[in-house]
Amino acid sequence: MKKGEVESAERRALNLFDKWNDVTGYVPKHSGYYYELQGIIKDAVHCGIQEALKDFKQLKSKETIDII
Repeated sequence: MKKGEVESAERRALNLFDKWNDVTGYVPKHSGYYYELQGIIKDAVHCGIQEALKDFKQLKSKETIDII
């Protein structure tokens, strides 16, 4: 998968999140929780891509969690 395709998938998922958040108002935009949720969504996109390609690699966020 090309880098542009991955970025497009992330953007699509984040746009869906923003639409949902605009309706629910669940998380204040530009707050710490908002950015944390964006990171989780990006990880989920990468998990889906890895599953589709059967090419499993450690996510960058997993490296950060292992350090903590």
